[in-house]
Amino acid sequence: MSATQIRQRLAAILAADAAGYSRLMADDERGTIAALDAARIVFRENIRAHHGRVIDMAGDSVLAVFELASGAVAAALAIQMELDERAAAVPEGRRMRFRVGVHLGEIVEKDDGSVYGDGVNIAARLEALAQPGGIAVSDSIRNAVRGRVAASFADLGEQSVKNIEQPVHAFSCAREAPRLPETPGSGSGEHRRRRQSIAVLAFDNMTGDPEQIHFCDGISEDIITDLSKIDGLAVIGRQSAFAYKGKANDLRRVGRELGVRYVLEGSVRKSGKRVRVTAQLVETESGTHMWAHRYDRELDDVFLVGDEIARDIVEALDIRLAHGEEARIWRRAVKTVAGREAFMRGWDAYARLTPEGNRAAREMFLEVARLEPESPMGYAYAGVTHAVDVTQGWSNDIALSLSEARRLGSKAVELDEESAGGHWARAVAVLFDGGFEEAMAEARKSLEIRPMCAGPRAGLAYVQLYAGSYEHAIHNARNAIELNPVYPGWYLYLMAAAQHFAGHEQEALTTLDQVLASSPRLSFARTLRIATLMALGRTAEAKAEAAQVLRERADFSVERITATQPFRDAGKRERYAEALRAAGLP
Repeated sequence: MSATQIRQRLAAILAADAAGYSRLMADDERGTIAALDAARIVFRENIRAHHGRVIDMAGDSVLAVFELASGAVAAALAIQMELDERAAAVPEGRRMRFRVGVHLGEIVEKDDGSVYGDGVNIAARLEALAQPGGIAVSDSIRNAVRGRVAASFADLGEQSVKNIEQPVHAFSCAREAPRLPETPGSGSGEHRRRRQSIAVLAFDNMTGDPEQIHFCDGISEDIITDLSKIDGLAVIGRQSAFAYKGKANDLRRVGRELGVRYVLEGSVRKSGKRVRVTAQLVETESGTHMWAHRYDRELDDVFLVGDEIARDIVEALDIRLAHGEEARIWRRAVKTVAGREAFMRGWDAYARLTPEGNRAAREMFLEVARLEPESPMGYAYAGVTHAVDVTQGWSNDIALSLSEARRLGSKAVELDEESAGGHWARAVAVLFDGGFEEAMAEARKSLEIRPMCAGPRAGLAYVQLYAGSYEHAIHNARNAIELNPVYPGWYLYLMAAAQHFAGHEQEALTTLDQVLASSPRLSFARTLRIATLMALGRTAEAKAEAAQVLRERADFSVERITATQPFRDAGKRERYAEALRAAGLP
């Protein structure tokens, strides 16, 4: 094998196999093969979603490599979580459980993509140390991801393993709930919006041509103008930001003086007919470089180049600081300037989570559908607004709202099978018709299409809540919060509801206090807090809060609230209603 055919590098390796595979095959060959095929899909999708690459899936085993240790661990946790959820309806003796091992070490990689070496062998040995349904990692993995992945580690000690000269220090790894913001209300979208502030400094002119200074300033000004349109992002004005022009600046000092969390700086160089623009985003408190990019363009029209670069930078910052990964999707799926403007206005209205905001969002999304009838985005999110009217108790005609959610969601899916919003709108419609399995399938499909987006993750948590998978709903609501820089209050409400119905009453109360500190109009959170107080035996507080609800909403009824909560377990809904009535609600 020549040196040109292989390369040696550091990588995170994930190895897995099915526990008791031979027994399962002996008991039911056809059913085991079907279960294995389904499990392989789970592995492939989660490995891909966490930027890994499948190397092999021979027999019942899986081998994958990742560039980042955090990606390998996050994938392993997500895989075990999803496999566990899917196995919930399968008899214990027929469940296919995988052992997973993860190691960070050197691999030898051939041109054909196959990998070898001690790193692979150690991952395989760690896999054998894992419990069925569990994960074992090396100390190199634990040290690399500690504080970066929501996971806990239990020390398994030094392990002597086959064909490895030195003992391997192993740890079992399990998911751990990330800490919620400690400040009351800090989990809300409104609080998070106040924290997102940025100054765009004048880009440095490195062209050697004084005449290009207007081009440099133009890029900065375009970015300031476009960033100012993003709801929830406070942008320092040009005059203040340009005061630092031409100076060697300490960006941490700039952040303190301007009172911003982020600074964007950049430079422009020209060589012949080409221009190179660099931009980088710095977190001012720590001085950490959070994002950087370089743009090389032909200089046929200098100002068109500037407009293009400004748009690219704004899109990247919108994703990084404001709307999350969803922004990447709709910015690319909606083609026209007018369509994008309408969608952005609709998205910002939708994020307010009020009846008025939801209606305004629907009008904007329908305008997107009118402007771009071949794009699924307008139809999909208009359908989502109808679903939200139902889930939030804002609909005056639930049957009509569900029908519109299904119609518009289906139209989006007809245009593009990969419409995550369309699938979620349909999930809500079928959920209220009692189609729990179909709703779960639609919600999972939405998440499979957009695995790194917060909305589909929260949508799956919503379906899981009413289907009775409370722990899974808690997990996915937390993940949605992590994925969205300005997550809406209903993500936190979902987690609180799942905590309440799972019996974690004190945790639910803490979460609800955070929701209501900044979203007092979220009526479902108010009534859930009353039921939670009743469950904790704090009857006087519950009755006082119920009295306040009636002062604010004379038309309140327990029946109206429970009608918009489609529990699979009817007993849960009835016990919830009883708690509200006992607190004095009619």
